[in-house]
Amino acid sequence: MTDSLVVRRLPASALILGLALIASSCAHGLAFVQDRRLEITSPKAQKKVTLPFTLRWTMRDFRVTGPDGRSDPGAGYFAVFLDRTPIPPGKPVSWIARDDSRCKRIPGCPDAAYLAERHVYVTSEMELTFALLPDPGVRGGHETHEIAIVLLNGRGSRIGENAWHVTFFYDRKETG
Repeated sequence: MTDSLVVRRLPASALILGLALIASSCAHGLAFVQDRRLEITSPKAQKKVTLPFTLRWTMRDFRVTGPDGRSDPGAGYFAVFLDRTPIPPGKPVSWIARDDSRCKRIPGCPDAAYLAERHVYVTSEMELTFALLPDPGVRGGHETHEIAIVLLNGRGSRIGENAWHVTFFYDRKETG
């Protein structure tokens, strides 16, 4: 019998895991832990809604103060995004209008009506009722919609990277 050199290869999954750990250590300030402080209680994920419907959630370990002008990361209020991407971390809700030259010329813009036209809602409550949903342009049929909730500090800027999502369905009736 001859001596032979045995070379063992790591499984590809171990290599990928190792690279992921190295890469994650380079991602400064990014949150990779699931934040469970907010729980969306209605509508239930992947369920059908009828209009009007009420979005409801619970929150713990966060003081709901509304827009009080402070930048406390443990207090503030909520921004709700219907079928759109939330604002980036650290950005104020007014970031929605950053490219709107018309809004920049109007004092108080963006206001609640401006934001609602873009399916963005700010609230100190833990519920929000929707009478309408954005029309995807398909007449009649099964639609998928998504809501994201983020935390805002008292100055109206997004706190951190956490966002809580729920996906739900709506059957739009075909109109004449």
